[in-house]
Amino acid sequence: MEYRRWIPWSPLIVLGVSLGLAFETMAQVRPELDPQIPAYAAQEQISGKLKVAGSDTMKPLIDAWVGDLSRRHPGIKITAAGAGSETGLEALLAHQTEIAAMSRRMTAAEISVFVKEYGYEPTEVPVANDALAIFVHKDNPITGLSLDELDAMFCRERRRGLNYAVDSWGLVGLMDEWFDAPIRLYGRNGKSGTSYLFREEVCKGGTFRPQLINAQGSASVVLDLVKDPQGIGFSAIGYRTSMVKPVPIASVKGGRYVEPNFQTAMDGSYPLRRNLYLYIARPPKTAPSPALAELVRFALSQQGQQLALDHGYFPLSLTELTRLTSKWSGSVKAVQLESPGRPISE
Repeated sequence: MEYRRWIPWSPLIVLGVSLGLAFETMAQVRPELDPQIPAYAAQEQISGKLKVAGSDTMKPLIDAWVGDLSRRHPGIKITAAGAGSETGLEALLAHQTEIAAMSRRMTAAEISVFVKEYGYEPTEVPVANDALAIFVHKDNPITGLSLDELDAMFCRERRRGLNYAVDSWGLVGLMDEWFDAPIRLYGRNGKSGTSYLFREEVCKGGTFRPQLINAQGSASVVLDLVKDPQGIGFSAIGYRTSMVKPVPIASVKGGRYVEPNFQTAMDGSYPLRRNLYLYIARPPKTAPSPALAELVRFALSQQGQQLALDHGYFPLSLTELTRLTSKWSGSVKAVQLESPGRPISE
């Protein structure tokens, strides 16, 4: 497991046990995948090499897809690195990877840089849904927070309007021994898509307070909160364990608190939901390599979306999957029909 580089052995065991308990609990309430989503079927044996770089949040899902696909196609060799969405984009712009996995959408400025480098726009493929969760220790009695309270906790500028910093739990309504307890902040900074989404959606483009403890990865946020009952942090909902709990969020102070779950992520009522994307450098009227095309086909299939559900993410809707699969498959077939004698681009 890659986290052994930086997580001490005993907390790693705790995380493993906790994750097992969490996924067991989540499985009891997890909805069934839509049976109408087309299943993946290998049309022929595929071989080739492929690199995927980018989102730390997406790394477990990418690894699951790659593992399953490699068992079906032993000739495919796919390497995946997850150090942050921006690192994947940087690798794509430097021609060091074929796919950038990003837990946020590329900005107009980033697309402009890509066009200057490649001469065409990137191919964008949404592959799953996710919720950015606000986690606290399981013993924290908080029942909900608003976006303006989170802004006043985490963000330097407080652009949502509160005129004071929220730095103790009493300021968000906790009493008794919690009233004077300090709030300790954990999260991601730097080049992660998780950090970008939080700054854009909660801080309204602002910056984090210097008190934020910058975790080395999404799982590290959870480990920190397991050890700190007074802490609060943000990470992908897929990293939930039985030792922490996600806090329901209200879009405005006094509004309805909404929990991050399958239903609220799918209907859009949870305010911190997002799509997860693959961005591909593929010239117009050029078919992708066989390995690349097969990875995308698998990700959008019933098996690929089931793996997303199994790993704590949320699948795309049947309508969206049908549209994407048709668009992706159609573009590949069109290029092959237009140039039947030309080898597929590697």
